Formats: sequence, C-alpha cells, structure tokens
Amino acid sequence: MNFTKILTGLIAICSVLNAQSLDQTSIDRTTKKPPLSSSTSSGSSRSVKSSDSGSQRPVLLKTDFLSAFAGYDSKITYRSNPLTLPGGSTQSKTGIWQNNFFGGASISPIETDVAVLTPFVGAGWTMSDYLNEDLSTLNDYSTSAYALLMAQHESGWGFRGGVSYANVRNNDTDSEDYAEFYPNLGAMTTHGIGPDTIGIIDLSWGVHLTKSDSLLGSNTQSLNNWDAAFSYSIRHSYADFTFIPNYRLAYKKFTEGNTINDGRKDVSHTIALKTEYPFADYFKIAADTSYTKRNSDGGAGTDYKSFDAGLSLGLNINF
Repeated sequence: MNFTKILTGLIAICSVLNAQSLDQTSIDRTTKKPPLSSSTSSGSSRSVKSSDSGSQRPVLLKTDFLSAFAGYDSKITYRSNPLTLPGGSTQSKTGIWQNNFFGGASISPIETDVAVLTPFVGAGWTMSDYLNEDLSTLNDYSTSAYALLMAQHESGWGFRGGVSYANVRNNDTDSEDYAEFYPNLGAMTTHGIGPDTIGIIDLSWGVHLTKSDSLLGSNTQSLNNWDAAFSYSIRHSYADFTFIPNYRLAYKKFTEGNTINDGRKDVSHTIALKTEYPFADYFKIAADTSYTKRNSDGGAGTDYKSFDAGLSLGLNINF
C-alpha cells in the first residue's frame, strides 16, 4: 500500500471518528471523537512506513510528547422530525443552528511488534438553537469529554476503546436535561476500491449509563441502554471534492427494569451522503443529507422517520 493510500485511509478514519450526531431516539449526545493529529511541517514529523507493524499503521504523527488539535464548526441543519414523532408532524419541522468548539491532544504513539498505540484526550462544547419558535424551549448547550486509546494493528484493522462523558443543559432554565457516561469499544478497517476511492467498515459497541430529567419518568436512569452499530462508507475524491456515502445499522436495548422504557428495543437504519470541499488550509465547507428510519418495540419507543439536510463551515488546527 503506497503512502498516498495510507494517508487517505487515515483521513477516512479521522472523518468517521470525528463524526458527531445527535441520537434522536433517546436524547443521547454522542461525543466528538478525536482526529489523528498529523503534520507535514519539516522537523516536527516523521513518516512511518510499512513494516512488521503493518501497512496501515499511523503516518506523519509528531514526535513531540503531545500533539494538540482544536477546532470550531458552525452548521445549519433542516430536520423534518426532531421530536421523533410517529409519522412526523408539520409543526415539528425546524432548522437547527449549531456552534461547536472542540480540542484535544494525543500522546506520542507507542510502537509494539504488531501494533501502534496512541492515547487521546479531549473535550467539546456545543450550542444548539432551534429556529422554529414553537421549539425554542428545546434550545440547549452540551459539554463533553473523553479518553480514548487507539490501536492500529498490522492486520489493517484499527481498534479503539475508551470512555466519554456528556452533559446537556436547557438554555432557558439552565437545568440539566441529560447526562451520561459511555464506555465504548470499536474496530475499523479500510479497503481500496479504485485509485481515488476507498471503503470503510466500522463496528462499535457501548453502554450508556444515563441520568435524565423527570419528564421521562420518576427513575432518572430510564434511558440506560447498550448499543451496537455497523456502518459502511465509501470515500471518493474528485478534484478538490470528497464524497462520502454511508449506511449505518444500529441496535439499542434499554436495560433499566420497572421504568417507562422497560423491555424497549430500537433498530435504526440511516442512509447519508456528505460532500466536503477545503477552500483554505484550515477551512472546510461540507454539505450533508441523511434519512433515518427507526423501528421500536416495547417501552416508550415509537417508530419514526426523519430527513436531515445541512451545511457547515469548519476550522481545524493541529499544533
């Protein structure tokens, strides 16, 4: 595998790990995962080529003890069913304006005979404003933090494990609507499809240990659940554009007995397309659309469908 293909694969891994979406099924706020810090500046980077540790091991990681990254993105999204109502509702359609700040650091990679290990830590802050006045009481801001260990194996698979914390507070009342700890595991691999196209397989599993407001029942742990997901993406480059179609299948089982969600199970299908264009060294504009369908059984769950379309502008800096 040549250098360009290795780097392209790593950028794809960064893109998937960097994805942050709102889990509309249960007020879950998944935290932003860290990108693999990279640098092309002379004197501060090195190329890790194929060796006995595998052809897809990280490349161009800084030799400094810490490599930091920070960023900001602003996004406008149209969401057809933000309240996850069965059949949808004309009154619930809205635009959502989100401003997100994030930062973190990676510690120097640890090389072993069969893998390269890289620890990450980071945090983020996001403000969400609903543009539909009828939903303005849902405006919130969330904070998150995570610790993560990446292991790039010689087989070409990348493994990760860590824990994250998320907290969501209402703008008007400054009350905590939702909080969770999320221990999670994941695995990812890439494969070549053509000279400008790669496929990405991602598997994940985790346990949501939650605390939610009283609107969801007297038991504040009623949203406790474990989830598992499979996703497949294709990343295609054309000129300066990058096109990323994706399919994701997710299963969620709620675990707290004698609550409003006792016995609930959700199966969600999401089809999405994202288009990225970097118009400066650190700036990128992206457009994305997605369609989600959930089948829910038991508890307070409901079947629903939702269509999203958004446009975002992002700034990302590596130190």
